[in-house]
Amino acid sequence: MTYRTWLNTATLTIGIALAGCVSPPGSSDSQLLHHVDSVMRQATPGMAVSLRLSAEQVKTGDAIAGEVRSGTAGYVYLFQMGTDGRTLSLVFPNAMDGANYIAAGSALALPRPNWRMSARGPAGVGHMMAVVTDLPLDLMALSTQVGLGRLALAAPYGAAMVVLRETAP
Repeated sequence: MTYRTWLNTATLTIGIALAGCVSPPGSSDSQLLHHVDSVMRQATPGMAVSLRLSAEQVKTGDAIAGEVRSGTAGYVYLFQMGTDGRTLSLVFPNAMDGANYIAAGSALALPRPNWRMSARGPAGVGHMMAVVTDLPLDLMALSTQVGLGRLALAAPYGAAMVVLRETAP
């Protein structure tokens, strides 16, 4: 399900931990999901994005494959929210694959042959979120924001999120 709300050119700042970092002390596990949901709700109408995984349930350690579709041309960013409810990682683009452009009306299959996505555990419910922006994000600036515990997305963007259930190996 894709949530859409108009967000003109404002920057959305979300207090979350990225790249596998733990949430700040005192934060609850549900805060991360609430923040990610805010990204979903503030996506730009008309920028339809969908995300489909090869399976909704996998064993921890198993490979995950997915497909992102976008009604508009843009740049794809794929995030994985851990089953611990506290971690969010930027899965794509990554050091192995930075070619994240998607043409309007097309699909992008991930991962590509030179890298792998996997269920990270522990057993539980996690989420994958795809974001498509009309302009590329500055990965250095994104890394800086990550270091500060924030995710900043400039509008317009489209987003989609799916549930990923992980079971013990």
